[in-house]
Amino acid sequence: MAVLAALLLFAGCAGDAGARNDDAQARLAVIEPVATGTVSRWLGYVGDLEAEAEIRVFSAVPDRLVSLQVAEGDHVKKGDVIAAVRAGMLSDGVRQALGGLDAARAGRDALQDQVQRLRQLSGSGAVSGSQLLAVESQLAGAEAQVRQLEALLGQARQRRGDSVVRAPIDGVIGQTFLKVGDFAAPQIPICTVVAMDRLRVTLRVPETDLPSLAVGQRVELRVAVADGEPILASISRIGPVLDRVSRTASLEIDLDNAEHALRPGLLVRARVLVERREGVPMVPKSALTVTAERRDRENLYRAVVSEGGVARERLVLLGIEEGDLVEVREGLAPDQQLVVEGQHLLADGDPILAAGSRTAESAAEGG
Repeated sequence: MAVLAALLLFAGCAGDAGARNDDAQARLAVIEPVATGTVSRWLGYVGDLEAEAEIRVFSAVPDRLVSLQVAEGDHVKKGDVIAAVRAGMLSDGVRQALGGLDAARAGRDALQDQVQRLRQLSGSGAVSGSQLLAVESQLAGAEAQVRQLEALLGQARQRRGDSVVRAPIDGVIGQTFLKVGDFAAPQIPICTVVAMDRLRVTLRVPETDLPSLAVGQRVELRVAVADGEPILASISRIGPVLDRVSRTASLEIDLDNAEHALRPGLLVRARVLVERREGVPMVPKSALTVTAERRDRENLYRAVVSEGGVARERLVLLGIEEGDLVEVREGLAPDQQLVVEGQHLLADGDPILAAGSRTAESAAEGG
């Protein structure tokens, strides 16, 4: 309206000379042709960046931490040592199991020798079959005992091995919860290992948006550390089930993060491109006025065009809005002369003293 005000001021400076002009009743208005362009419809959501995997690491052995080999931010490979707990009693258990196994093996070996001798004597009739059978039964029991003690030794060694805590996956140490001297237990996490090479954004989308969404659609993501530049991605998955309380479904977007420039937990603003139209009429929405009329449950808007210097009203249906512009689906055609300032003062049939924006600027400077 600043342009129009300047024009009115300029027109007022003309004084009585303007009153004698045939266009004295004409009203000043800024007119621009209806342009064509490309318009897009986006759906916007907010979510958090999540790691592809974030695993809490626990000690299977309840005891004091005697070493912690990592700090937050350290990179680890699967199998790297993270920490160790006190293992004195576990080592004692291994030694005891090994001693018992050695004794059982010696007893079994002695019985094997005895059975071998008795079999030779049984062939000559010096030993009865019942005597041989009794010793063979003892040997079978000794072999079973050896197998049992071997299993117990394996378990003791496994428990001793559990006193060393190793990284379950490749990743980065996210948080540490314990320090050397703290008591570790299967219920108390020592740290987290985060796989950061790939991240995921999980969004909740209302059921009314679902018909417009599909896997593969373009997504623009904005996060605080990206210097304002959007990250381009696409929809990876859409959940098949809706939450009955919120009436929303999950939508997931996978991102490559090989340089670890992004961090899990960052707030993400996402917008999904759901519709794009090219070569459509587009006008400033400020040039239109909503009316009480409707068509197919949609509001009709009033526009004013200039035809031969005369104002003509048009009822228009709008489409996609983008910024200050809005698509016109019906009612206006490209290159029609649209009144963009002063339309509120015009009625159908009023003469118009037209001035483009450039003329208006010149008039303002001259006044």
